[in-house]
Amino acid sequence: MTREERVSYWQGIIDQYCDSGLSGAAFCKEHNINPGRFYHWRRRLQEDCLQEGKGFFELIPCSSVGSTKSIHIHLTNGIAIEVDRGFDPVTLRGVIETVVSIRPWSQ
Repeated sequence: MTREERVSYWQGIIDQYCDSGLSGAAFCKEHNINPGRFYHWRRRLQEDCLQEGKGFFELIPCSSVGSTKSIHIHLTNGIAIEVDRGFDPVTLRGVIETVVSIRPWSQ
């Protein structure tokens, strides 16, 4: 199997995992996957994604009823961050670094 075929195979497995709603351990057990290999590829594919510039967050300015203007950051794994006007940029940076270090698909 070529490198590209392995990457494609494991990306498919990780995509199935993300859609499953299961924890990593439960997914591996249900699909008879070696957990060590699964976690290795999950980490590797996330690192590749971030290095290729695919790790950016989409910022959507919006206005909630009864509140000041804010920014909502919605991640594909269901995590949402709302930032109100006058936020502390250092705190926001810390939150984003924490979210990125958690890995979007870890549970």
